[in-house]
Amino acid sequence: MDANLDARATGWRTFAGVLILLVAGFNFIDAMVAIANTHYLNSHLVFGTLVSWGWTILILGGIQFIVGLGVLAGQRWAAWAGIVFATLNAIGQLLYLPSYPVWSIIIISIDVLVIYGLAMYGALPETEEAAPRSQPVS
Repeated sequence: MDANLDARATGWRTFAGVLILLVAGFNFIDAMVAIANTHYLNSHLVFGTLVSWGWTILILGGIQFIVGLGVLAGQRWAAWAGIVFATLNAIGQLLYLPSYPVWSIIIISIDVLVIYGLAMYGALPETEEAAPRSQPVS
């Protein structure tokens, strides 16, 4: 792997890990508001109640936090889990869209950046030892 690709991959993985942690924090705040004060949010949902969506987003945010730490630690499983949970979060935010459209679109946009960063660079090897090159025959 050349140095430019390695630097770009490390940057995107770090960026995606930080964004996952950011979205997990946003989901935690959204969930707490939805659970504790249902009158604060507009309750025009595709289906379900605001409290049930609050618990769903809270659980998803907790899992995202763990996955974000895994991505920052360079764990390969976390890259794949990050793609899965960013996709699930984007779908969840799409269903949450009637309540707060602008906020949901912002979160979906962040999820798309996470998916891109992890899909392109998340599973690349960290070091040269992880991806040995063939040695020239002398």
